[in-house]
Parts: sequence; structure tokens; C-alpha cells
Amino acid sequence: MLSLRRASIIFIGALTATTALPARAEAQWYAGAYLGANYTQPADVSIDQPARGTSLTFSDVNFAAEPWTSPQYYGWRVGRFFGASRRWGLELEYTHLKVIAKTDESYAVAGTLDGASIGPDIGPMNTIVDRYRMTHGLNFYVGNLIVREPLRWSRATFVGRAGAGITVPHAETTIRGEGREQYEYGGPGLNLSAGVDVRLTRLLSAVADYKFTFAKPEIDIVDGTGRTRSATHQVTIGLAIGMPH
Repeated sequence: MLSLRRASIIFIGALTATTALPARAEAQWYAGAYLGANYTQPADVSIDQPARGTSLTFSDVNFAAEPWTSPQYYGWRVGRFFGASRRWGLELEYTHLKVIAKTDESYAVAGTLDGASIGPDIGPMNTIVDRYRMTHGLNFYVGNLIVREPLRWSRATFVGRAGAGITVPHAETTIRGEGREQYEYGGPGLNLSAGVDVRLTRLLSAVADYKFTFAKPEIDIVDGTGRTRSATHQVTIGLAIGMPH
């Protein structure tokens, strides 16, 4: 299991290593932060408790995001552009988004409960699974390759990103009345985004993006493991300091 503190140390260490690269006159550092909203596509949720003879899959579970409820959706980026035209760069990015299964709804379910077969209709998911969520974040720590293309006759610049890294979810589950919460390593994550950077002053820019992230977080539950797929669409808006123009 990887704690959020250890993940942060690894992330900051990677940033420190990047800053140790030989400086070049044409390189340019920048930093930014953003808020936003997200939508996670419906996906299967599986719970496995081998010692209890329980292995269930709930099909096409719906998820809530609650991006404006504390802790809010947010993210930050630190990066560096290279080359005389500064058209490409490398970046470290953190995104905090929430994935909350709507357990008060009914879904088809298949598998075994206490060694006996059940399904497909047992009523609301919370008949068995009261909570299956990541409200302190399905946290993404990723490294991105960035490309940018100034738009003629405007203050705007197109910015595209593609990257990969790790996820560190804060899993909160309650299965048949037994709860568990923890930060842990959830597996790899992918990140894609496209948007615009609009120059406000010489150093300050407004940024807006469409982002897509993908992960299959595997989390610990009481006496077992939970699995799902997180394909999440996001819209963000924020500010950046030091973007090239």
C-alpha cells in the first residue's frame, strides 16, 4: 500500500530531479492551478471477499462527482518548455477528482454472497454495499508531454497534453455494515487534455481545458478487494504564471 504522503514525496522528488537538469537559455518554467467539474462514465463495480465466499459484480453503476462540495475538484501543474519557440515541454500534474458510486440505485448483480449464488435483481446496491467511493480523491499524479501552438491574431494559444502516472485513491467503503477508509496505491492512470491559454498580462494567463483521465483503481475493502473502471470527462478553468507567448 502506498500512502498519500509517500506518493507526494515521490512526486516532489521527481520534480526536484527535473529542476536539476542543465539550464538552457531558451527553457521557460511555469506553474498553474485550476478548478473544474467531472463526469465519470458508468462502470462495473466488483467486490471480492474470498474468506467469506463473496464475489459480486454490480453492472453499469452510476457515479456522482460533487465537484463543488468540499473537498472540491482541483488540480495543479508545474512544467518547463524547451526550444527557441517553446512549442513543447514536460510537466508534472496533480488532479483531485471524486468518484462516488450511487449505491441507492438498483443494478443487475451477479456472483456469490456467503457462498450462495444471487442475482440479478436484489434491489438497491446499498442492500449489500452501503458506500463505494473516493471522496478525498481518486488522486492522479502524472507526467505530461505538452505541445502548444499560438493562434494567429489573438492572445490565445492551443495547448495539448498527454501523459501517464499513478493513482492514489482515498477509498471509503462500507460492505454489509463494515467500513474501511484509507489512502492507497490504486494502479496506473492516463491523462489527456486539450485547451487554450489566454494571455492576461506578461506573466499571467487564464487557462481552460477539456481533460480525460482513465484508471482501473483497485482498493482494499474489509477482508477483500474492490475494483472498478474510471473513465472521467472533465472541464477545467484556472490561472497560470510564466506560460510562454
